[in-house]
Amino acid sequence: MRSVRWSIAAILLVGACTQGGSGAPTSSPAQVTTSAPTSAPPVGATLADGSPLPTGCPKGASASQTVAFVSAGRAWALDPSTDAVSCLFAVADPGPFSWGPQGDRVLLSDLEVRGIGHDAPNLPPLEENPSTFGWGHPVGLAVVYADGPGVPQKRFIDDGSVETLSSLPPGTYSQIAYHPSGLALGFVVEHGGKQAIWFSTNEGKDPQRLVFGVGGTRFTSIAFSPDGQRIWWIAEHAQGYPELHWMDLGDRSGFTDVWKGQQGTFADGLQVSPTGRYESMTQGQVCDRRRALIVTGGAASPAMPFEDRPTNALGWLDQTHALVSAGGCGQATELFSVDAGGGQPVALVTGADLAAPRTVLRNAPDTVPAPKSSEGQPPLGGVG
Repeated sequence: MRSVRWSIAAILLVGACTQGGSGAPTSSPAQVTTSAPTSAPPVGATLADGSPLPTGCPKGASASQTVAFVSAGRAWALDPSTDAVSCLFAVADPGPFSWGPQGDRVLLSDLEVRGIGHDAPNLPPLEENPSTFGWGHPVGLAVVYADGPGVPQKRFIDDGSVETLSSLPPGTYSQIAYHPSGLALGFVVEHGGKQAIWFSTNEGKDPQRLVFGVGGTRFTSIAFSPDGQRIWWIAEHAQGYPELHWMDLGDRSGFTDVWKGQQGTFADGLQVSPTGRYESMTQGQVCDRRRALIVTGGAASPAMPFEDRPTNALGWLDQTHALVSAGGCGQATELFSVDAGGGQPVALVTGADLAAPRTVLRNAPDTVPAPKSSEGQPPLGGVG
């Protein structure tokens, strides 16, 4: 990572507004100006050094440009180490702006899929705005999604066809996550006012309940470890505090408590780092009180402890660096690279409308751990 650069106050205040010119000397009233008229001031986000985004839409995004963001009606990609920026495509409604596991395709509004590169697919939008979805792994050959009561559906990227996963249990699905091998699904489903975490094949076959909530416990996020050995989740207990857990998929007879939040708090947005060493999440339900957290060794600490603006953990740029946004809630949003091992956050972009990591999944597992015995059942006490 490059050295830290702090955005000056003027940049923070300008945000997504227009930025002035270079400050050349003005002519006196008696002089006649013969120079060519200056170009229009840049509109949209600015890089950390104050420079504007390129004019037009220059192509050529590389794998190292892992910071994807939307500004001025276009999607962009930035290298967090060199500041090299490329324009990806024009976009009117980015929707979830969620990138597939190889960083070459993105999910936009109405389940539209936009690809970059010669071999990446493009799919037209559907009249669907799912409340939850999961990108197929390890390539991104499908998207499983759900919206409201019913069972999830699966859209295949090769031909755009849609299949209903009718073997899954009925209910309202609030979370969907693909196992990194692509061979299984994890999901949170609510039925009869109670939530549970389930596990199935990638076709929705053989669904098994792993954990269930008692006493009003709800599950706000689920994620798999990169090696596919564990499933992680955040449980929001009815008593008013969040708790982070994981289960060994090769056992499934119990789970491990990792971290417990303070009374009266809420957490969601769980993301596991590529090595599995760190987890990130965001604490708080009210926009201006959101705080990005980094979890390691069972302890959670603010990703940006000296930041007064609200912060959100957006995911991981590499093994140790998280992408964090500061601001929003009606103000300019600034993007930072945060080293989970310590050190000052590095400013990347000011004035982004929306942002997400655009990373490449590597060394994905090709199997799903099976329970060691038929006794691998959900714990009788649930997680309440």
